[in-house]
Amino acid sequence: MKRMKSLLALGLALAMAAFCLTGCSSSSEEEAESEAVEEMYIASQAGGSITWPEDLDTTAAFASQLDEASGTLYVVFNSVQNRFTNYFTPAGDSITVTSYATSENENATNQYLVTLWEETESGRAYVNGHTIEFATGGDCASATFDGLTPGKNYKIGIAYMSGTYRISGGLSVSGLSGAQALDVENTEAA
Repeated sequence: MKRMKSLLALGLALAMAAFCLTGCSSSSEEEAESEAVEEMYIASQAGGSITWPEDLDTTAAFASQLDEASGTLYVVFNSVQNRFTNYFTPAGDSITVTSYATSENENATNQYLVTLWEETESGRAYVNGHTIEFATGGDCASATFDGLTPGKNYKIGIAYMSGTYRISGGLSVSGLSGAQALDVENTEAA
């Protein structure tokens, strides 16, 4: 009886080991998954600049202002992890985002994400494939969101995934025909 239990236990252990090993992936599968994750982000390109409108409070935790003449929305953020702008409307089928930020801790995550969301009947929905990755080094970089529907409302999400630390900086969104004013009481976190 003892021998039977030992053999049964050994058989069960071997079956469990075989089952666990079939779940292991090879390095080529891991590389493919890593590449798929990297392709989810639009890489920002170094360059560009942001000149703040004179009456925009650049010391605010989160503030925005639309320059109607240029069709550019300016957004400043100080010591934030996640925030959304209010809705804006693109003039055409693309918008350009220029942004910079610095982290309060240089050893923290060195990237932040700018995401695009569209207005829906039930609130908002992420626009698949519309995430730009920016570095937190303090230098301006730019990227373009394509494939937008003119006349539809969108908003930008800013996300710094450090868990503890925050970023400060700003962004501009050009190529707009209009934007809603940011309600200071409703600067919702992303």
